[in-house]
Amino acid sequence: MATSRAGEAVSASSVGPALLLGGAGILLSRTIVLLTGDARTVLKRWVMTLTVVEMMIDLATGVAAARWWRSSAPGHGRLALRAGAMATLLHAGRVLVFVVGRTGPWVDFDVRSEHREGHRERWSWNGVVFAAVMSVLGVVGVVVVWRARRRSLGAACPRR
Repeated sequence: MATSRAGEAVSASSVGPALLLGGAGILLSRTIVLLTGDARTVLKRWVMTLTVVEMMIDLATGVAAARWWRSSAPGHGRLALRAGAMATLLHAGRVLVFVVGRTGPWVDFDVRSEHREGHRERWSWNGVVFAAVMSVLGVVGVVVVWRARRRSLGAACPRR
């Protein structure tokens, strides 16, 4: 069993909730930064609605992960993981909208027309590619965790 800096034992069962809580915190903080910036005036209403819904799911994920971390109850883990998967997939969808809005014939389809010129100058290709890669990694993480949990639950519950 590993130990923390304080010398306390860190169980393997507390790593998952801690990582989920950290991930939810990162998504929540990035969404809050986006909302407190000029996104409300620049982005179209449907994109802002997706952003607010993502923020609420991120908050629910953080609360569920904290509850799971505190209790270590399997039922709390199931709820936290489902909320985290939903937040990750919604975030990936929002990033897809962002990436598509920077390329091809759909340039700035997610931005209000009066803000399109200034918005084009704000983003570099490095930022767009970084957002896309991180989002793909998040979706891959969801699939890996889902398959691992499914495999472990399948081993615990033999089929009839």
